[in-house]
Amino acid sequence: MKVSLFIGLILISITSCTVSKYSNKIKDDETAMKIAEDEAYLASIDNSQPLARGVKSRGIITISMLAKFASVGAKAVKNFIDNEKKKYTAEYTDGLSSLYFYSHISEKDAWDPEGIQFKDFTFIRTFKNKKGKLDTAVKITFMLDTSKAFEIYNNAIFKLKVKEIEINYAKAKLPTRHWYFPWTYLQKEKNDKLDMDIEIAFSTTYNSQQGVIYHNQEIGKFYLLVRDAPLNKKDSTYTSYYKDLCGETLDGYSFIVPRSFGHYYNGREYLPCYSQGNYNITIKIRESGQDKFVDKLIMDNSGVAVDVIANQVKKMK
Repeated sequence: MKVSLFIGLILISITSCTVSKYSNKIKDDETAMKIAEDEAYLASIDNSQPLARGVKSRGIITISMLAKFASVGAKAVKNFIDNEKKKYTAEYTDGLSSLYFYSHISEKDAWDPEGIQFKDFTFIRTFKNKKGKLDTAVKITFMLDTSKAFEIYNNAIFKLKVKEIEINYAKAKLPTRHWYFPWTYLQKEKNDKLDMDIEIAFSTTYNSQQGVIYHNQEIGKFYLLVRDAPLNKKDSTYTSYYKDLCGETLDGYSFIVPRSFGHYYNGREYLPCYSQGNYNITIKIRESGQDKFVDKLIMDNSGVAVDVIANQVKKMK
């Protein structure tokens, strides 16, 4: 029993090191967004539903970790495992509101595209590193796709593409490899890599000339599914991976922002007009580590192992 306990404690102490050093960056983490507007940006240019994804199983739970908690009861151990699973995924969101899509009002109609000033917007997540300094985990800039400018004018829809992307650290836990867990070398290509699902929604509140008010109407959605993103800068694919992402067009599309009906004063009287198009942007990001066969096998069958260990403890008593 003493030998088993000793070995268990040794394994428990080193198990805490099996998580990638590029992951689980959650200390004082914050998100922020900023937008860039330029009416000349588009003016200078010549003339769906996502696939459903199941929740993945995550994590590295060794038998020694289960043994550590066996004495407190199987239920408590299973609760611990459930909490560990959650750490292998992370979700966060941010947004910008009360933005103006156009640089000036219009006297034409609600869909007048003249004066579009939307150019790009940037999302950033930061955290405090071990030195207590602010560090950048994720920074992505999305820009208006002008490769098909005619769609904006003719069909009143627009698309987004990636302008810049930088992923240095993950909020979710990620698996890595260590010599004391030989199985972590079997799928080493999955170590220190991140999956990231990005969803961007555009919404607006406006009223029609007939007096109908449309409150918080979604006018478009975009999706970027990042897979196998390397976080280790020593990875031979690191530079080329992020370089290839720049310029990629996001799935989905959005209508241009409809202008709200109103009036303006010309110095003598109030005349009908259409607004600058008030709108909001919301971004949701979901992170997860790479599925590894042995890790998944251990995690998915950990409940059975808990019951076996609990029964053994009862027998020894």
